[in-house]
Amino acid sequence: MNVLAIISAATTQDGQATGVLAPLAGAPLLGRLLDRLAHAEKLAGIVVTTSDEPDDAPIREFCAARGTPCQTGARDDLIGRQLAAMAAAGAKGGVSLDARNPLIDPALVTQVADLLQMTDGMLDWIGNTLAPAYPRGMEIDGFTAAALTEAEKRCGEPEQRRRGPAFLREHGRIYRPLSLKAPPEVARPDVRLGVESLADLPRIEAIFQSFEGRTDFTLAEILAAADRLAAQ
Repeated sequence: MNVLAIISAATTQDGQATGVLAPLAGAPLLGRLLDRLAHAEKLAGIVVTTSDEPDDAPIREFCAARGTPCQTGARDDLIGRQLAAMAAAGAKGGVSLDARNPLIDPALVTQVADLLQMTDGMLDWIGNTLAPAYPRGMEIDGFTAAALTEAEKRCGEPEQRRRGPAFLREHGRIYRPLSLKAPPEVARPDVRLGVESLADLPRIEAIFQSFEGRTDFTLAEILAAADRLAAQ
């Protein structure tokens, strides 16, 4: 099964700026995420999905300049954009990521993609958001194209379409989910490693800068760096 990483990006969320193109250790935040994902294995490709509205033109322009595929569509139809991205890439599996999480561990992405390939359609959803134990900012949803296509037919409410693969994990009686548990050494749900507001940018930037240009650092290394910075 070929698996596509799908990054959901928007310049604003619920009326607030997301900072997905804000400078982060010398590059746009979205670029930092793409740099991290370059270390993930088992992926057939990486695509950014965003809306076709004028507000998100900077995201589309960034992707074009970088040579990263960008799938556009209605702002509130994430599930539609994800299915379109998978169809365009001929992907049978997808890994959904939020552009506001530039510290996502490539090893976690590899793990989910590998499980999708090994189970080969026997599971519909694989992720770590059913029983959150990982640090915030490590959220990941893996799914099959077949399951998401079937779910799309059931998503009649705008909120369901806006949340994409969340429908799969929230309907365990219909779909076959696998919830990933965090290893004890990284089970830190109290730690925030995503950009939930622009106020988080300096802290996330400090973590990136602590690795002096490396982009392959692990979640365990991130947590150690975050703890050191918090103690200063």
